[in-house]
Amino acid sequence: MHRRALFVLLAAFGLSVLLRAPLLNRPLSAHHEFCTAITLITLHNWWTDGVAAHAGAPTGVFVNEAKHLLPPAQYDANAQALALYYFSHPPLAFDLPYALFVLTGTPPNALGLELFNVFFHLVTALCLYGALHQFAGKGSLAPLFAGLLYLFMPAPLWFHSNAYMGDIFVQNTWALHVLAAMVYFHRRDPADRQRLALFGLTLFLAVYTSWLGVFAGAASGALALWLAKRDRDPRWLRTLAVVALATAAALGLTLWRYTRLVDLDALLGYFVSRFEVRGTTGTDVDLVGSLRDLVLLNYRIGYLPVILLVLGLVVWYKLKRRDTTWRADQGLLLFVVLTGLPVLLDHAVLLPYAEHDFAALKGGLLLCGLGGLLLDQLPARSAYALLVATCVAGVLYFYRTNPLPGYDGGRYAKERDLGEAIGREARVNEVLFFEGPAPEPQVLWYAKRHIIQVNSSEEALRFLRQRGLHKGVIFRPTPEGLLHEHVEDL
Repeated sequence: MHRRALFVLLAAFGLSVLLRAPLLNRPLSAHHEFCTAITLITLHNWWTDGVAAHAGAPTGVFVNEAKHLLPPAQYDANAQALALYYFSHPPLAFDLPYALFVLTGTPPNALGLELFNVFFHLVTALCLYGALHQFAGKGSLAPLFAGLLYLFMPAPLWFHSNAYMGDIFVQNTWALHVLAAMVYFHRRDPADRQRLALFGLTLFLAVYTSWLGVFAGAASGALALWLAKRDRDPRWLRTLAVVALATAAALGLTLWRYTRLVDLDALLGYFVSRFEVRGTTGTDVDLVGSLRDLVLLNYRIGYLPVILLVLGLVVWYKLKRRDTTWRADQGLLLFVVLTGLPVLLDHAVLLPYAEHDFAALKGGLLLCGLGGLLLDQLPARSAYALLVATCVAGVLYFYRTNPLPGYDGGRYAKERDLGEAIGREARVNEVLFFEGPAPEPQVLWYAKRHIIQVNSSEEALRFLRQRGLHKGVIFRPTPEGLLHEHVEDL
């Protein structure tokens, strides 16, 4: 990597951190910060009890308290585990920040997790630079342009900082794999053991983070098959063995950890039930609505400035009938396959899940990469002007979705204030109930307690009676403030 390009990217990253600084360590609230709260609750459980006590499994509840609400006479070990833990994703995205908190001797906290997340924004931008650098040509500014675009688009600015979960963090391990795969495939030497080993290791990390890694493996496997047929070189087939080994190792390690808490049959049943909700072929799936949300809402919120840049330049080049030097380059084909096909498979298989706008984060490598390549075909002055305009538009759109303190109408303090108020009033030996809509995970995080949603005092008493419990407290939000009522089942 050229020193000047590295300096520019580091300076731009520093600026992106300054632009987000007022939002860091802000009370967890809107725009998917419930994901951050769930992660923090998991890390708190591990920190308090030791990671081995939870078999390294993620959770969204305070397990020791919640487990008392699941008496063994009514809930067997499988039912307890499925109620207490969140098995939907492999665990690496929880392991890494936990290791950081342990190494620094710091209890899990929101700012530490956000700064950990911010650091990987730089890592992913550097990986994008490196992937394009494999084929962009000597003296090309496309890799630098792409890295800068990725640093200032709305989705990366937010989901590489305040919002954190496994299916967000996978962007980083997948970007490492994209870089390793570009190096391996573009050098056209299937016998290079060192590059193939790096390819396999980064794929393992991606799969061990979330399901996008599996789709990345499928894309690389398909690419290897195509190259073996095109080049009549069976050595490419060894890539399939590495893909299978990396995927099996990551998923096997995940199953080994989780089956220390739940039987394999019950765990597989859990995955099937989750796929029925999140999968494209699941029951009651509104395919048109999900696709509309993905394209017109999520990608618009996350990448509208760079989408307009790419579409505008493509149309402009078409109208001018201007030839582009990178159009037929094999490196471009590799880049599009490695950054586009896994995302396409992810959205196609898990379309209802893509209703979450963080799902659009995955398209950023391809969009910003294409934006950088298209900008590089312009005269320098025009390219710089368009780059700056696009980045400024990205920052402004980011602030539109995530307003700065003082411009948010006070919305970001509500969950914290509610949770802390509940934590102050609740007694240790009471079951906590919340009458009204189910409280968000942020409320649980600030209360440091498990909270049950009910619709009435009678429902709360019935809950206690069914489990042989006796004392509880019901919290009711009212226009006058938060009220509470202590209840007992004698």
